[in-house]
Amino acid sequence: MEVLMTTVLIAGSTGMLGKLIAAHLLDQDGVEVRLMARDSTRPDPEKAAALEGLTARGAVLVPGDVNDPASLAEATRGVDVVVSALQGGPTVIIDGQVALAEAAVGNGARRFIASDFALDLFAAPEGAPQFAMRRQADAAIDAMPLQVVHILNGAFMDMMLYPQTAGIVDLHTDTARLWGTGDEPFNLTTVDDTAQFTARLATDPDDISGVRRVSGAETTFNTIIAKTGTLTGRPLTIQVLGDADDLRRITAAAQDPWSVLTEWYFLSMITVPPFATTDTDRYPDLQLTTLDDYLTAAHHASQS
Repeated sequence: MEVLMTTVLIAGSTGMLGKLIAAHLLDQDGVEVRLMARDSTRPDPEKAAALEGLTARGAVLVPGDVNDPASLAEATRGVDVVVSALQGGPTVIIDGQVALAEAAVGNGARRFIASDFALDLFAAPEGAPQFAMRRQADAAIDAMPLQVVHILNGAFMDMMLYPQTAGIVDLHTDTARLWGTGDEPFNLTTVDDTAQFTARLATDPDDISGVRRVSGAETTFNTIIAKTGTLTGRPLTIQVLGDADDLRRITAAAQDPWSVLTEWYFLSMITVPPFATTDTDRYPDLQLTTLDDYLTAAHHASQS
């Protein structure tokens, strides 16, 4: 049986998430993967290495810059699906991403996956700039004649709990810092699991337009802290930084909302409800990393 080829263009292919989406697409049969990259990407050793690793597996490098509409018209030529894993401020996420979607429409692409990859940004507090700019871009792209997909994954499990950094939990000092009561529920998914899910949605034969949710775990800060203490055999010292009202005061007082992104993020985490349902079961063969599995691996990593 002949396998029909699907051509997928990835914007942001050298980023943390984009390169993993590309890798998982390359694992699929019948997929041509194109990596859009600016010429200025190549001198950066880390980004160059990411591109070389993917092109060695068969990905095709195409020049393109979201600030150059002419390059986008060429980069999207012959493309069926565009995956945006772009990161940046409004000029990239709004202006650049909308221009990329317009180029995709102009070349007859059928699907566009927007760079959302967050908690429920459509329910996030008004004023949070990192979510507001995405909602603005999404509204413009949703109006285009495309199958537009918005992927929500909660917070990135491995970025929030990375054992080598003093984030929520610092395994080196047996401490934890949190906002709120610690009992507010939220969703977590690893970067790689989010990439796997995105790669599957990119090539799904059905019309999967709209918001799609994936979650490796629904949990709370207190659950994370308790499980970590059990793994280490040492209780964590907890520092409560404040509650939702404190976060609202901090964000309201900031002259530049971008200067308090962390506070906006934690305000969203402890006030936005977790996903009521997810699309995780759409691909039953995907085995997502659980919180227990991640915390166990993180603990072992901290001991090495």
